[in-house]
Amino acid sequence: MNISKLTKYFLPKIIVLLLIIGIIIFPNDSIEAAKNGIHIWVNILMPSLLPFIIGANLIVSLKVVDIIGAIINPITQLIFNVSGKSALVFAISAVSGYPVGARLASDLRLEQDISQYEGQRLVSFCSTSGPLFIIGAVAVGMLNDASLGYVMLICHYLGAITVGLLFRRYGKEKREKSNKTIINNIKYIINTPEKDGFFISFGNSVVTGVNTLLAVGGFVIIFSVVFKILVLFNIIDGISTILCFFFSFLGITKEVCSAFISGLFEITIGCNNVANITYISEAIKASLCSFIIGFSGLSILAQCCSFIAKTDIKTNIYIFNKFLHGIFAALYTFLLYPVSKNYLPVSNFSSIYDSIYNNNILNHYFYNFKIFLIVTVIVYIIFNLYFLYITRD
Repeated sequence: MNISKLTKYFLPKIIVLLLIIGIIIFPNDSIEAAKNGIHIWVNILMPSLLPFIIGANLIVSLKVVDIIGAIINPITQLIFNVSGKSALVFAISAVSGYPVGARLASDLRLEQDISQYEGQRLVSFCSTSGPLFIIGAVAVGMLNDASLGYVMLICHYLGAITVGLLFRRYGKEKREKSNKTIINNIKYIINTPEKDGFFISFGNSVVTGVNTLLAVGGFVIIFSVVFKILVLFNIIDGISTILCFFFSFLGITKEVCSAFISGLFEITIGCNNVANITYISEAIKASLCSFIIGFSGLSILAQCCSFIAKTDIKTNIYIFNKFLHGIFAALYTFLLYPVSKNYLPVSNFSSIYDSIYNNNILNHYFYNFKIFLIVTVIVYIIFNLYFLYITRD
């Protein structure tokens, strides 16, 4: 047995053992870290993600993805070399945030709606954060600059799109050209009977959404504890010292390295630590935060990979995609930073931030549910009018 196989076999077991030892040695700190993880999950993630996850599951089961995919398929094929379904996946991910995009892409692959290579291309750009976190939590709550949040949000999406363009040629597969028109494809989808009725689909969507959110909560809590134990064992401090040594010629301090490394584990902690550094410019702070959000941190990577691993989509390539996403988002943010100061009007988002991130859970839930309900009604009306038009014969 070679060294790589031994490492692959024993390393996870050693890490888990050290984690348990750390919890035993530092029980109070571990409990506080777990409470912090629960707070993030209950007060931020649950109300902001649950309506979107349920809605996304419903959209897939009611064949809305198929219909939109048939309409814009030529455009997405040309730009990203993926089916039209990717546009809706990207839109939902862009609105709701991690890990919804990766979950939807994985579901499409599990249902055999897309090929393996197409799934790989899809997750390369359809796994993004949302505007509530980037503008509300990071820009307003941490950096105290709402106009900068717009720039960071645009750069975050541009970074994802750039990665998608780079990976459009990933994999070789033969595509059969269809002679059917868009209208014929839509008529075929409409005339194909659904597997389940609306109420069964709705019930399944709720159950699946709750189960997904429970898994997300578990990841958030365990990574909060893991990060705290790494801090208590001075492992984060040691890694920061080593990293600072190699990049000392750039004038990077240990505090910056430590804040950056914390973001590689958990994006909320990392962005907050970067924002609290007083002696670096706002452009550098925003760029570092953009990288952290684009990369998404080990906590969110683990959540997304837990969905992707159920398919034949390669998780190592996905992680590399997220690294590139972080690089491009940081680069775009640094280049476009002057725009936030010279051209964008400063808008006061503090009231929105307070209502979403500082008030009780019911306010969080109803704020997002109303947005989701309004968008759903508008989409429903538009599609019904469109269906009446194309099926009038």
